[in-house]
Amino acid sequence: MNILVFTHYFFPEQFRVNTLCKALSKMGHKVTVLTGYPQYPQGKIYDGFGFGIPYEKEWNGVAIERIKVFPRGKTPLGLLNNCMSFVLEGKRWVRNCTTRFDVVFVFGVSPVTVGLPAVAYKKKFNTPLFFNAQDLWPDNVEAILGIHNKAILWVLNRVVDKIYLNSDKILCSSRSFVKRIAHRGINSDKLVYWPQFCEKPVFSQTEKPREYNSEFFNIVFAGNLGEAQGLELLTDAAALLKDEKIRFYLVGDGRAKKKLIKIVKEKGLSDTIFFLGRKSEQEANLYVHYADCSYLSFKDRMIFDMTIPAKLQTYLACGSPILAAVSGESADIITTAQCGIISEINPRSVADSVHEMISLKEQGSAEIMRKNAEEFFNKEFEGNKLVNNLVCMFKDFL
Repeated sequence: MNILVFTHYFFPEQFRVNTLCKALSKMGHKVTVLTGYPQYPQGKIYDGFGFGIPYEKEWNGVAIERIKVFPRGKTPLGLLNNCMSFVLEGKRWVRNCTTRFDVVFVFGVSPVTVGLPAVAYKKKFNTPLFFNAQDLWPDNVEAILGIHNKAILWVLNRVVDKIYLNSDKILCSSRSFVKRIAHRGINSDKLVYWPQFCEKPVFSQTEKPREYNSEFFNIVFAGNLGEAQGLELLTDAAALLKDEKIRFYLVGDGRAKKKLIKIVKEKGLSDTIFFLGRKSEQEANLYVHYADCSYLSFKDRMIFDMTIPAKLQTYLACGSPILAAVSGESADIITTAQCGIISEINPRSVADSVHEMISLKEQGSAEIMRKNAEEFFNKEFEGNKLVNNLVCMFKDFL
């Protein structure tokens, strides 16, 4: 098959769409990605890239077409320019495109407007459109940005309706998303649960990260340091534990990082919480695998009860016990898999859960949780199985 992928983000940015495109290419499909220039999460174009700078047109057999999308920066205006420039430049690319692809796939993380150029392509060539709903709009905008203006939400709802109505299949990353989108009046035949996945890491002949001290209980958070994750909760819990042999490591970058660093300094937690910065997927996996447990949290919002974050699949794949301050579908997965502890979303409960994790490690139960995590990943989120399911769905429309 000849597959066209629309995505705001692509390698060297670290998103699951990279794994998907590489897997499809390895299966013998011809994959072309339409994307911008890498700029996430810093909000500025990466060094070595730029509108006038030549870039590699291929990565792991995947063809890359980059359009001139303004970097999002750190302001709401920058985010708006980023969204609109992708739409305008993407539609311009579609107008000039003469290639007929067999299917169109949209990697639908925020902003949802990534789907508008794909709709334009579908209308031009009558090509089946698969929209992978990773976030719910405008729910995410309300929860994260605090936007409640009725006029803005009306416009966003119209954009979402246009994308959903023109999609042949909407691939929902959680079962809760299926129900939520159905409530918008979308035909249930279009909706399918298709969760996120990752490649199963291999840890043979690897060493524990040098930052981990065996005298301490090492807890890692790996992923986007954003507002949605509510990581202030982690700092509050760490303040209750600061005099104990417990350390927290944050692997990743994001819009909330600067604020979190300030909080850590103000609370005197610089010897308890460590910021390791952005790492490659392979490096991040090592930190997760060798940690005593991995930490997962969301702000206490209904939208996040419906969300399964990509890091959860990573934690499972790496065989890590999980300490999660979440509710809803993520909590159900961890409970079903018997691979971790669910904490209430408050500092004292998180601190108590850390103590419980330490006790379980001492009893040898942590190893059982590690095994359970990997087994559940292999059953529910193994990459080859999910990619094959996707290809079968593609073929149904050919």
